[in-house]
Amino acid sequence: MSTISDRLSHAQQEFNAVISTISFNEDAVDSAPTLRGLPIAFKDIVDIAGVPTTCGTNVDTGPVPTKNATVAQRLMDAGAIPVAKANLQEFSYGILGDASAYGRVINPRDPQVCGGGSSSGSAALVASGALELTVGSDSAGSVRVPAASQGVLGFKPTTGTIPLDGVFPFAPSFDCIGFFATSIELIEQALLATVNEEPTPAENVATMDISALTTKGERFAGLLSALQDSTFAAVERLDYSQLESTIATTAKLYAPMRLKEAYDVHQPYLDQRDKYQGVILERVLGGQDITQADYDAAAQQVQTLRTKALTLVDASPIILTPTLDAGPIRWDDITAENTADSAASLRRWTEPFNVLGWPAITVPLRTTETTGVGDAVQVIGKPGQDLTVLRVAREIQALL
Repeated sequence: MSTISDRLSHAQQEFNAVISTISFNEDAVDSAPTLRGLPIAFKDIVDIAGVPTTCGTNVDTGPVPTKNATVAQRLMDAGAIPVAKANLQEFSYGILGDASAYGRVINPRDPQVCGGGSSSGSAALVASGALELTVGSDSAGSVRVPAASQGVLGFKPTTGTIPLDGVFPFAPSFDCIGFFATSIELIEQALLATVNEEPTPAENVATMDISALTTKGERFAGLLSALQDSTFAAVERLDYSQLESTIATTAKLYAPMRLKEAYDVHQPYLDQRDKYQGVILERVLGGQDITQADYDAAAQQVQTLRTKALTLVDASPIILTPTLDAGPIRWDDITAENTADSAASLRRWTEPFNVLGWPAITVPLRTTETTGVGDAVQVIGKPGQDLTVLRVAREIQALL
């Protein structure tokens, strides 16, 4: 059996998933399915004391941290062993995972398929079999999109559930820590180890709304058939036009808030413009003309929308959607002319739930194959129902 160090080296050489390794005691690694002794990697925006936090950039963002980010410290307190910092989209700015000072991450399931971003390397370390649990961040789908694109589990908790101190921000109003893993059990353990408050206990769910899946024709026929033969009532009670309207509204509100927040984050570093990846600098500068008044208006509307949108789960506490609107995208199909449309397609079903702040997990529908990328379903619940979302995801997995 290969060592953790061997697997990390392979993941770096073959998939460019690792920016740096962290010294650890290989003898301390435990194969038990718990956090204690579990080797873990962090997206390289998470501070680990004594290890540079590169953010996937050549920009100098400050000295080497002397303190662990809270999420890292809590996982370490639970027994997890930090072993690597994972490659990522520069400054987490992009859903395609196409721009990093350290080079693009290669999708272990299919090198021709876009691996998604921005937490590309964290996903690849799980997809390649190097690690069982990794940490990423998710502001518009940056965990769920690479998880779906690389065929692994990817979870975004309720916004604000896990502290973000010691994590380099992208758009603070929407940023969340998230997890990639080989099992929902490990995700649940990581969540419980890192939350500020004990989550609401998981509820038994009898119904789930499948309205969004049925619009995709035969893509989800296998899953829908399995649900019909299960104890779940798969219903279409949701007013789909209301869901579409909510998605459109979240996109309109997310854009000005994300642009201004990202620009504000980067203002201290803009004297180093020549060190940015060109496409990332262009996106950063895109926020300089968003006025405070425009930002405040959007922020107020987000608060109103978060209350109004709760009616979406009146009929059913769980909503199932595609994770990727058109499924995984091949690199050859992404051109200069359709880059924006490709990115919008990848985040269409994930971004709204960052704006709303709801928990969501990506569950791949191909659970046994080690190569190739299939489809993925997103399991979504209302704020605070993180454990319920994980329970339902586990039950769906058992049907596949």
